[in-house]
Amino acid sequence: MQKLGWGLTVIGFIAILSGVLYPLDVMDKPTFFTLLVGGACIMFVGSMIRSFSSLKK
Repeated sequence: MQKLGWGLTVIGFIAILSGVLYPLDVMDKPTFFTLLVGGACIMFVGSMIRSFSSLKK
């Protein structure tokens, strides 16, 4: 469960970091906001899974 939580957190972090491409005109504004919001939600879910698995022990 811990590995799944960390994996989701890393995926969310990568999605947020890929938003750096927006100022370089690689993507448009809706894609940028989707990456930011989606990455934040995925990181939140990953942290909740990690918290739940540590409470379960």
